[in-house]
Amino acid sequence: MAETLRWPSSLIKQADQVQKRKANKNKVPLKFFVLGLLAGAAMFIFAWHYLGNTALGLWLSLSWLSVLIIIVLGRKVFSNNIESDKLQKGFTGEVIVAHALDQLPDGWFVINDIVIKGSQIDHLAVGPAGVYCLETKNWNNAGCDENGAWFRFHLGQWAPLNQSPAEQNMSHVQSVKKFLNERLGLEVSPVSVVVLANPDGKFNIKTRIVPPGDTSICLPSELHHLLAGSGRTVLPTDMVEKIAGALVNRKLLYEHSQGEN
Repeated sequence: MAETLRWPSSLIKQADQVQKRKANKNKVPLKFFVLGLLAGAAMFIFAWHYLGNTALGLWLSLSWLSVLIIIVLGRKVFSNNIESDKLQKGFTGEVIVAHALDQLPDGWFVINDIVIKGSQIDHLAVGPAGVYCLETKNWNNAGCDENGAWFRFHLGQWAPLNQSPAEQNMSHVQSVKKFLNERLGLEVSPVSVVVLANPDGKFNIKTRIVPPGDTSICLPSELHHLLAGSGRTVLPTDMVEKIAGALVNRKLLYEHSQGEN
């Protein structure tokens, strides 16, 4: 099994941020309550003085307070559901892919959710077959033609994307390549992979390798075969650990054992 050096820690941060946003949204300002109570009192006084019917005033006041309570409770439930749905959808894709990468064989290192030279990278996998830079999309639908043009199904038709996930990931690949060259003096070209993580998604993909950068498109279930299934070896063990260690800024076991010999 692969050694995961970094799990998607941003999930915790994002969850905390969402909880804070939810708390702030659910905090109904005191002035909102005060204005509501004053409006109810004004209705009661108006009915008492001008209509001569305190029962009507009481009914108007209670009706207004009931509306106030319904608005507050509805606002809480509605905002909670929306935020929870967004949170769940965004997190599921990253977690599915992180778990799939964790199942890679021994000799592989997995780094999830890391910033390299300003690029926010979903996943990095380093092993004998090379360095893989993965962009995860938890889309419900997507299309891609043989020329690398991407589309999303919207309002009954396929709409082109301004920037494809392959283009987005290539900027991450270049950041990793530059980092490894500056830090270790290595000329390593990471492999670009876009993972469509939604198990219920509907995809229309003409080819699994698209420009730019011969980006591979796969599902989470196909990651093991794509990365480790070829059986090729382009990086020796010491280099794999050196690269993975540099990416997370720590020394790994191989380097320690080498120093002891």
